[in-house]
Amino acid sequence: MEFGSISLTLAVIVLAAIAIGSLIKGMTGLGLPLIAVPAIASFTSVEEAVVLMIIPVLGSNLWLVASHRRFGSLLKAHWPFLVAGFIGGIVGTILLVAIDDRWLKLILAGWLALYLLQYALGDVLSFVFRGKGVTSVFVGLAAGTAQGASGVSAHIVAPYFHGREAEPPAYAFLIAAAFLTFGSAQLTTAFGNQLFDAGRLTLGLLALLPTLVFTQIGIRMAGRVSKDVFQKLILALFVLMEIKLLADVW
Repeated sequence: MEFGSISLTLAVIVLAAIAIGSLIKGMTGLGLPLIAVPAIASFTSVEEAVVLMIIPVLGSNLWLVASHRRFGSLLKAHWPFLVAGFIGGIVGTILLVAIDDRWLKLILAGWLALYLLQYALGDVLSFVFRGKGVTSVFVGLAAGTAQGASGVSAHIVAPYFHGREAEPPAYAFLIAAAFLTFGSAQLTTAFGNQLFDAGRLTLGLLALLPTLVFTQIGIRMAGRVSKDVFQKLILALFVLMEIKLLADVW
């Protein structure tokens, strides 16, 4: 059985990776593409992995934003970051088939290592990760471009909002809103550049079901996790991201 150009084996791998990633995303606001894209790319091309994740990621982020919409007023302080990220999402998607994965992952690994270092040393670089105005524009542009080109921007988005020490539901809302913004640009540009064929579109739509189900399970579990445990979980995810990126580069 095949979904156009997608084999049944790949379809099963995609759905399983999405289910696990969605559970973590529901709890923390991130985790779906971080888990799913590398897993899927191990069995197919990076381009296909990224494109297959566009629709499920949009669905999970839309669900999170709707579930935590009471925090909508928080977005007013971050509109330069979001607008720049939308533009970056368009640019990154155009570069998807041309950019060297190793260079992009090396840049992301460097950014995340910088954040972990400054967090351990007492926020000595808070002006970058909590930046406003022009600084937030450059951070947003980098995040959106990374999202479009690699399917993953949590290495930039998560530290940007994590530095503000928001409560877990507010934090989940903010990063989901950012991912939703970048993903909208990514989806539009992917269709415009004909990156979706019948198989990719069918599997992407089919993956919405496990995405929404497991995201909702994660949302319910998040309410039972204390802020201290939540912060430690986020930092642990950052460390795992760093290890995975460096392993991919070398």
